[in-house]
Amino acid sequence: DATTQLTQLFGENKFDTVVDTFSLCVMGNDGARKCLGQLASVVKERKDRGQILLIENTRAENPALGLYQDVTAHVAADMGGKGCLYNQNIGQIIGETKGLKVVREEKFAGGVFRSFVGEKEL
Repeated sequence: DATTQLTQLFGENKFDTVVDTFSLCVMGNDGARKCLGQLASVVKERKDRGQILLIENTRAENPALGLYQDVTAHVAADMGGKGCLYNQNIGQIIGETKGLKVVREEKFAGGVFRSFVGEKEL
């Protein structure tokens, strides 16, 4: 995918803000982690006001809605969902990404969509 070579293309600490919308779901968990690592690499440090802005599909916290997502995610991805697995726990994946931390998270539509503001963590 296009995000695997961001550091090679642009170098480290180059951008004030990096924006990504609705793409992590098509990369799978490992691909999302790699992508987030690349985003963290090219964004400036917190002291230089660097930030990462994300809007992503995520697994709902509501048990019934989360179960529905779990049951239907693979089928929907295969049948026209462009490969998007909309039941990922993006907040957890961000938390597991070395060098990145969430500083703000907002939930929309019962938590199915979330926005994240992230910063490089040293």
